[in-house]
Amino acid sequence: MRNWKLGWMMALALGLAVPSFSSALAAGKSAKTASSGSDEASATSAGAGMSKDDQQKLAEHNKLRMEIKKVKYPASKTTIVAHVKGIKADDKKWFTETLPDKTYESADAVYSALGWEATPAPSKP
Repeated sequence: MRNWKLGWMMALALGLAVPSFSSALAAGKSAKTASSGSDEASATSAGAGMSKDDQQKLAEHNKLRMEIKKVKYPASKTTIVAHVKGIKADDKKWFTETLPDKTYESADAVYSALGWEATPAPSKP
């Protein structure tokens, strides 16, 4: 009879413990999924409230920023303009006309000359 009581107590303890373990396991899996999807979510949330035209303009702006960043500095205006490729003709024309003719020490100096923030503000989720 004593073994029977011990068996029931073990079964009861196991029955109460399994739901706790399974919920902890599910919480761990959802946390991993959330952390791996957070980069995608932040990338899509940046343009979530924007029209397609505005999203396209933002993409072109970011593309231009990346092209400017790839230039080896110090560099003159002509070197920077010649290096910037893959952007729309209108944007390239604006860039060429707006950028003052001087030698730049860094990409941040070019951004400042264009009236942009040197380091873009972090996007809010």
